[in-house]
Amino acid sequence: MLLSVLTQVCAQTKTVTGVVTDKQTGEPLIGVSVAVKGTTRGSITDLDGKFSISNVSAGEVLSISYIGYTTQEIEVKDGTTNYVVALTEDTEVLDEVVVVGFGTQRRANLTEAVATVDTKVLKSRPVTNLGQSLQGTVPGLNLSVGAYGGQLGQTMDINIRGTGTISTGSTASTLVLIDGIEGNMNNLNPDDIESISVLKDAAASSIYGSRAAFGVVLITTKKGKVGKASVS
Repeated sequence: MLLSVLTQVCAQTKTVTGVVTDKQTGEPLIGVSVAVKGTTRGSITDLDGKFSISNVSAGEVLSISYIGYTTQEIEVKDGTTNYVVALTEDTEVLDEVVVVGFGTQRRANLTEAVATVDTKVLKSRPVTNLGQSLQGTVPGLNLSVGAYGGQLGQTMDINIRGTGTISTGSTASTLVLIDGIEGNMNNLNPDDIESISVLKDAAASSIYGSRAAFGVVLITTKKGKVGKASVS
């Protein structure tokens, strides 16, 4: 009787295989986690999106999870050893990733202290460079002349939230990003500016690195748009 029970138990366990794909494109997904729920048994899909898990009993549940996709759970049925799983994209998670990592305008909204400069203000100012145009437009944005004062060819120093005191000789220079690339704003033509966002919160360091602790100025330049040509 004991031998028959052991034989029956061994017969119930089996090796489960399958493939995980993207529901929308049908392409196989690499590195998807496939685990038997409530246990430490599991596997990861290979280059072809295939997985294999041994010693799986009927009635156990497979949990299939992947970053950016909705987690699925499939119950292992008796007599079925091969499964095809199509994961669907998790829209909320994807939006969150895009906001944090890539979208410049949305990314600015993540920090609490954000100011936006109206480009109409820049057009009405008779100045020689963009730094001078920003004077008095953003609270907490301090602009000062260097050692040479108003001498021709001199640019203004930008500072947000006061002087930095990280270490001796700290310049506390503000990070200026022009279309996502660090640069000198005074080299730009004010008429070419689409929008300017100033991040005054030190939380911007979580996105742009240690330089962002002194504030970030995000400048987006104008680009071509679909539609009729307009001359002004």
